[in-house]
Amino acid sequence: MIVVHGADELREAIVQRRIAGDSVGFVPTMGMLHDGQLSLVRRAHIENGCVVVSSFTNPGSFTSLDEGSPGTRDHVRDLALFEHADADICFIPDVATLYPPQDTTRVTVEGLTRQLEGASRPGHLDGLTTVMLKLLHLVGPARLYLGQRHAQQVVIVRRMLRDLFLNIELVICPTIREDDGLALSSANAQLGIEERHAAACLFSALTAAKEAYDAGERSAEVLRWRMTEVLSNEPKARIDYVSVADAFSLAELQRVTGPALALIAVGISRIRLTDNMPLAWDVA
Repeated sequence: MIVVHGADELREAIVQRRIAGDSVGFVPTMGMLHDGQLSLVRRAHIENGCVVVSSFTNPGSFTSLDEGSPGTRDHVRDLALFEHADADICFIPDVATLYPPQDTTRVTVEGLTRQLEGASRPGHLDGLTTVMLKLLHLVGPARLYLGQRHAQQVVIVRRMLRDLFLNIELVICPTIREDDGLALSSANAQLGIEERHAAACLFSALTAAKEAYDAGERSAEVLRWRMTEVLSNEPKARIDYVSVADAFSLAELQRVTGPALALIAVGISRIRLTDNMPLAWDVA
């Protein structure tokens, strides 16, 4: 595996692989790797001749702790895991590489970056779209791999690819979960024993909504109530939002008549956790 830090280094390394006839698959990460992220790398390896991974955290991304903080990073560990998952090129830029002096361009996907996570963490999703577009221009992949774990980000990036005519296939991979259903996240390691037990309520709430939907319930209000009821029964859970939204516009629904997402954000002690579950929709 080649490790590069500069934009020119990255382009040169990718050009060499393209000359060799390899297609390029790209997996962007913030580091602090877990098996959910590594599953994307492994799938990209199966479907492409060259797998490019990145490890970068936008400045100011940690206004709330729904991922590990930058101080918890272990680059040596991450590089070993990337290599074991068969990544070919690892891009680890510093902030000045992606945001040079006097950089003022930002990317907003109107209607999608202001709600849910955008409402709870103002500016966070605009930062996501901006850095994602920068990375995609640098890498120029045939395929981009994202996990359903961050459903709103998937919806936003899909729209950005379409609106900006980017000829990149978006591959959505299913959420990887612990045995009790908790979605894998670098934030999980920050949970104490009691908090970790309490965090299982997220999957329980989503499962309650999915079971109700599968049994024929189509009222989005009832599905939201089912999730809220489960979360409210966990004393350590503080509800940020509970949503049943259209899978493509993220508009809150009154009735579920097509592809939809059940989405929740919950605080457990100092840690903020998010999760989601597709309704009537096979994202994989």
